[in-house]
Amino acid sequence: MSENSGKDKKVPSIISALRKINALVSWDDKLKIIYMGCFALIVSLLEVATAATVVLFGQILNTPEVGQQYLEKLGITWELSTDDILVAAAMLCGVVYLFKNIVASFEVFFQNFNIQKMNYHFKNALLERYAYADYADYLTRNSSYNSRVVGGDAEQVFSGAMLAMAIILSETIIFSFLVGLIIYINPSLALVIFVIGLLISMVIAKFLLPLFYWWGKQSQEAAVMSWQNLLQFFHAFKEIIILGKREAFVGYYKEYSLKQARLGAIQTSTKALPRLVIEVLFIGLFVTAICFLAYSDQPLSSMVGTLGGYLYAGFRLMPGLNRIITQLNIFKTVIPSIERVYDEYMTVATPENYVDIPEFHFDTDIEIKNVTCHYKNVEQHALKDISFTIKKGESIGIVGETGSGKSTLTDVILGLLRPQSGTVLVDGQFSVSSKQWHGLIGYVPQSLYLTDSTIESNIAFGERADTVNHEKLQKAIDAAQLAPLLNKLPEGLQTLVGERGVRLSGGERQRVAIARALYREPDVLIFDEATSALDNDTEARLMATIEKISENRTVIMVAHRLSTLEKCDRIIELKDGCLHAISSSVQQKDV
Repeated sequence: MSENSGKDKKVPSIISALRKINALVSWDDKLKIIYMGCFALIVSLLEVATAATVVLFGQILNTPEVGQQYLEKLGITWELSTDDILVAAAMLCGVVYLFKNIVASFEVFFQNFNIQKMNYHFKNALLERYAYADYADYLTRNSSYNSRVVGGDAEQVFSGAMLAMAIILSETIIFSFLVGLIIYINPSLALVIFVIGLLISMVIAKFLLPLFYWWGKQSQEAAVMSWQNLLQFFHAFKEIIILGKREAFVGYYKEYSLKQARLGAIQTSTKALPRLVIEVLFIGLFVTAICFLAYSDQPLSSMVGTLGGYLYAGFRLMPGLNRIITQLNIFKTVIPSIERVYDEYMTVATPENYVDIPEFHFDTDIEIKNVTCHYKNVEQHALKDISFTIKKGESIGIVGETGSGKSTLTDVILGLLRPQSGTVLVDGQFSVSSKQWHGLIGYVPQSLYLTDSTIESNIAFGERADTVNHEKLQKAIDAAQLAPLLNKLPEGLQTLVGERGVRLSGGERQRVAIARALYREPDVLIFDEATSALDNDTEARLMATIEKISENRTVIMVAHRLSTLEKCDRIIELKDGCLHAISSSVQQKDV
């Protein structure tokens, strides 16, 4: 879609964005928002009290006798000198102003701490939804996009939009109270001032705020693409060097990074415009107020007090108005992130994808019955009406050419992919899309993901160092025959493997993968082409290890070559997604 065609669409309103935020936050967070509103109300009342003391001080400064009259109205009959009255009025202004600012400071901390708590809780909730997302959906997503939603857009929703709305709420309440004070002082002058201010505000809302939405949307898209190209640059660094594509990949990043930088410069520069306009407006309105009061034949004493109140209100209102407009601009900029986070949160699957079956057990068999499966956004079936049974303790080989459906069938048995028709049941009653089934499986993929950490933490995957079961760890290491490797390494188990395990050979990485699978003490072992990327000698040694650890376990082994599956009890051959043949051994295989 071109940039111009995008601008033809209606800009989402602030109200619709607020509704989406309301749907994202919890009831506890909504209570926090109410507390922030109450805090803002208290600060607003203190702002009015401060403005009133400034008006009072202006009147006393011009006519000290007025101070004695106010004391008498309060029931205080002390006769004070002019100097005493002036000092008392000045001290009252100072104390009220100090107290107001102390409370306002607490309000700022209260706002920010609560918003960051909300941010923390929401990002955790979003990541948990990703953790339980449907695997089929995961395959259609870009990892850099998901990372950007959690680490970038979700952050913007709270640190940008929520903080902006909290400031707008606070400043609007203060603005309203001070406006009420100005109307009380002189309604006619207030009407003239607010008509002018309203016209300027309408111009800003009509022409400036929509621009910030479109700049924010384009900046968001540029940020995703620059982040994606950055990840690709580092992940494919070896291939980039060998193929001589340094300039190309750096150029891709430069393109989107430059676009993002330009949009950021435009946004930052434009945010300064309201402040400049408001400052000119303030001086203009102040001159207007003096002219209005002068031609209204008001006494000088009254004018000084009124102008004192207007000056304080103006000095407080103008920066406040600037903050309101600035935060509205920020909010408009963040609306694309609000929409993206809302769409993700509402469409990412829930924990219902993986059911909890406390009574789950695996005693007899795994039945694959009439399974037909295809991937999302793909019409062609990956599996077509597949049926067979795996008995407990049996060793099953799955073979077929690339694209025959081996990996899809494995994912269906793992309970990651849900077939469009047919069932996969354990002991004839339990779904494989369950936590308990996953707890029984040791899975060894062709390409293991190793974290940039120690060998120990990669075997005890996802566990903290102080929770590792060292007895189970040692058993897994011995079974996977990792001890010879560890004995050669000065730091042993604490050796760092590097990003994606680059400091280990292919065979060493696969032994770590086997140790990771065995650490769980599984009943079922699934090898998904675990040796296909290895040379013949390394594969032979690894197969000897696999044969040994497979005793007394149910084994499912996926491979390209029949020779890899020669020790299996039965072999399932797939062709074009269909079950082509089942044989009891390699020698008896029905071609």
